[in-house]
Amino acid sequence: MEKQYQTLNKKLDALTYKTNQKQSKIQKETKAEQQRIINITNIKPTNEQTKLLSLGPKYAIKQEPKVYINELIVETESAIRRLEPKTQNTYRHLATKQIKWISRTNRQNILHKRQQYNMNCIKKTLQNNEASIARAEKAKR
Repeated sequence: MEKQYQTLNKKLDALTYKTNQKQSKIQKETKAEQQRIINITNIKPTNEQTKLLSLGPKYAIKQEPKVYINELIVETESAIRRLEPKTQNTYRHLATKQIKWISRTNRQNILHKRQQYNMNCIKKTLQNNEASIARAEKAKR
């Protein structure tokens, strides 16, 4: 039983390592791209606001860790129920370890609050100055 846990842990570690490498590669590529924001107003956003806007119009602000963990538990359990009954307890044990680790590490995560605060500041500033955000035209030439 312990060997099975170890092999599954190795597989999880390998997958986590691969996804972290892909994310860092994507971040490096986006830094090398052109700037996404062109400001033609007299409004000067802060650095945090500029970073948030540069994530693009389809960026979704992260959820609060409590909500995320609850959804993760429900989704994990529904996935485990689709497995063979013999292996379900093994995966439940592994999932429990990972979820506990996530909950311990995400207690001090306030990124979602900071991003929501910055987004609210941007909205207020735009309303007060009667300005708006528009997408760039992508004409075919």
